[in-house]
Amino acid sequence: MENFFLIIPVYNEDRYIGKFLRELVKIAVNLPQIKQIIIVDDGSTDKTKLLIKNYELKINKKLKDKILTISHKKNFGKGAAMTTGMKFALKRNSDCIIFMDGDGQHDPKYLPKFVSSLRRHSLVFGYRILGPEAPYIRKLGNVIARFVFRHFFHIARKDLLCGFMAMHRTIYKSITWHSRGYGVEAEISALTGRKKLPFHEIKINTVYHEKYKGVTLWDAFIILLKIPFWYFGALI
Repeated sequence: MENFFLIIPVYNEDRYIGKFLRELVKIAVNLPQIKQIIIVDDGSTDKTKLLIKNYELKINKKLKDKILTISHKKNFGKGAAMTTGMKFALKRNSDCIIFMDGDGQHDPKYLPKFVSSLRRHSLVFGYRILGPEAPYIRKLGNVIARFVFRHFFHIARKDLLCGFMAMHRTIYKSITWHSRGYGVEAEISALTGRKKLPFHEIKINTVYHEKYKGVTLWDAFIILLKIPFWYFGALI
């Protein structure tokens, strides 16, 4: 049986992390393929760390051994937190890695689908249908991003900015990202298109707890500035 590691980058998620962990463990405990749940706390300054510790004290030893928290001394960004988790998983000989956000936007009920899909596909992305409940700026940004990435990187993903994704360890060599912040999902999409890597997509629920949480206009501007570097990197 392959070893799956679940990596969850978090930063100041004290409003949602407790409920998310409870729902996550209910699903993960029935998936023997998931050997380790790695929470990467990216320098949280709220009660996130305390809530994670309190949760670990309430669960039995078997489950507690399955959950590991790695902490950054300061906030480096989501991409950096994902890199920390990825490197740890690779050192522990993980075969497959699944990434989820810890703010409750990614429903753990889809984990079985990701585990199943990784038996047939080396790279799996989640995607959301951005309906009326999604902030307008996010819908507009996604439309523009899909157009730009389809033109420059020849990749037709349904949702370029969804952080619910999974991959085999061998794929990481082809999509080793450098983004430290929210641009990491976009860079992974760019690298996937550049390398012409096959992938599978899984539809997930669209959940937004906070209208302006996540990728800001400034983040989007930085991502746009990086696109030429990702594009010309394919020509070097």
